[in-house]
Amino acid sequence: MAEQDTTGVLSTDRRGFIGSTALLAGGALMFGEWKSAQAAGLPKRKLGRTGLNVTCLAFGSVALSDASQRRVLEHAIDSGVNYVHTCPGYTGGKAIGVVGEVMKTRRDKVYLAIKTEPGDIDRCLTILNTDHIDVLIPDSRNMSDAEREKYAKAREAGKIRFAGFAAHDNQESRLRDCIKAGWREVMLCAGVGLSAGLDAAIHDAAAAGMGIMAMKTNGGPGSFEQKITKLLSNPDLTCVTPGMLTIDHVDSAIAYVNGAVQANGAPLSPQRAVAACSGHCNFCGDCARACPQKIALMDYLRADLYRTRGDGDLARHVAENIPARHSVSACTGCAHCDHACGQHVRVQDTMRSFA
Repeated sequence: MAEQDTTGVLSTDRRGFIGSTALLAGGALMFGEWKSAQAAGLPKRKLGRTGLNVTCLAFGSVALSDASQRRVLEHAIDSGVNYVHTCPGYTGGKAIGVVGEVMKTRRDKVYLAIKTEPGDIDRCLTILNTDHIDVLIPDSRNMSDAEREKYAKAREAGKIRFAGFAAHDNQESRLRDCIKAGWREVMLCAGVGLSAGLDAAIHDAAAAGMGIMAMKTNGGPGSFEQKITKLLSNPDLTCVTPGMLTIDHVDSAIAYVNGAVQANGAPLSPQRAVAACSGHCNFCGDCARACPQKIALMDYLRADLYRTRGDGDLARHVAENIPARHSVSACTGCAHCDHACGQHVRVQDTMRSFA
């Protein structure tokens, strides 16, 4: 568990793993013609039973693709963001490389979460220029004792600190399975606030000591500011992880997060949240389960979300890497997916837009 460290620096000592709960204060930093946001008060929440005191805004590196963009991540860290999420698959492996370059000088100021499998840890540690990962969160369905042992060995070797998982489909049932298994501490989740069933599972997971990170907060209904305000009004949620590609993105997100936590408005009830978000995917997976051809509908819907938020290259990468037998070419037009969607998403049209 993280302890108070008045220096404001997160120790990278694998044995002690002492973390900071203080932010660096002081004046704004100047880089070229831009000025950093004053973020000394960026709020923090405990990441469940990990004890990590993370900022409510985590840096999502999903869109980073060029070495020049390292200054965006540097700006976020220098502005107080102490939690960074990456994945070796983002932008064809370019994003993790950018993060790794920044970690050469700022690893002691952040916690690192990475979406990859236990067997890929050593390679990722080399790219990230670090000797450990704070939270390992693969897109995993495996809650078995054998899988638990893999994580235990990685912990014993000092390569990871905490185990989690990410989910793009069947999130409610997978989270319930995780609660039952009892050994993963963090979930990276899409569709928070869009499904009463998922929100109930998140509440139970938080009560069990899990930390919940919200991903894909850039897409869907409403403005980014409205979504951040609604999400962070939920005490069961630890942080949001929007993909940020410019300094303006970082400064706006910091301002919205500060405003959301300070707001006194009551959160939307699950029923009102679902009604307000009709027409937008909540990643429940009902459409995919209804498809007799087993088309990768959730991947198409995820690609559509990337596209609507401006990440066209990432959207194409996801769609183009769907195996032919699970692609739009296998669709028979039965419309079972559209009928199964409680959110009234035009699933077939979305899928065919990538044909």
